[in-house]
Amino acid sequence: MDMLDAATPLAPARHVVTAAAAGVLRAIRDPAVTLAIWTRTPPRGLARFAEKLAARAPFCLVAEGRPGPAAAAIGADLPGTVACGRTRLVADIARLGAMFAEIAGAATVRIRLEAIDGPACRLFHADRVGLRLLCTYAGPGTEWVPDDAVDRSALGDNGRAVTRPAAIRHLPRFAVGLFKGDAYPGTDGRGIVHRSPPVRAVPRLLLCLDEPGRF
Repeated sequence: MDMLDAATPLAPARHVVTAAAAGVLRAIRDPAVTLAIWTRTPPRGLARFAEKLAARAPFCLVAEGRPGPAAAAIGADLPGTVACGRTRLVADIARLGAMFAEIAGAATVRIRLEAIDGPACRLFHADRVGLRLLCTYAGPGTEWVPDDAVDRSALGDNGRAVTRPAAIRHLPRFAVGLFKGDAYPGTDGRGIVHRSPPVRAVPRLLLCLDEPGRF
């Protein structure tokens, strides 16, 4: 059986698709789609563990390689944690890494696991990458804006770039977002516009997966 479930049929005019099945991530291959969101149930045993890990912020762990070994390398460098929680987190990262590699057509991935307690990417922007996967394990999720509420010529100035602030959305905790950047073939100038959520008292634990060689 495929690692990813069959995706829900895609409406060609939509550039953001959301579903509760992992197969929705494959929709990112559609030229019309710039963001695919898998709204999943939190993996068993990870919610409280992720919060405790986020509380150790700031730290940033990076590894590159095949998904399984790279995830294991991240796990080996985690701050002192409960063994069972570490095992579950590594398994989830490895699974998401394998999904990302399959969709991106890459044998290896770059994994970044970051605990954040201060300012991050506060400006709305589109990444200069092909594909990027984001999943927030603890704290508020990444914010994104639909195309019809963005003035791309004003990116770098949030007040002018977002033409309808009420349109700003965010990824739910544990949801998996597969973002198409400006460097994706045929997508120059149409990468999904997003940012880190505004600074709050609650720290975040963020997973970022990229194609190999991204820094």
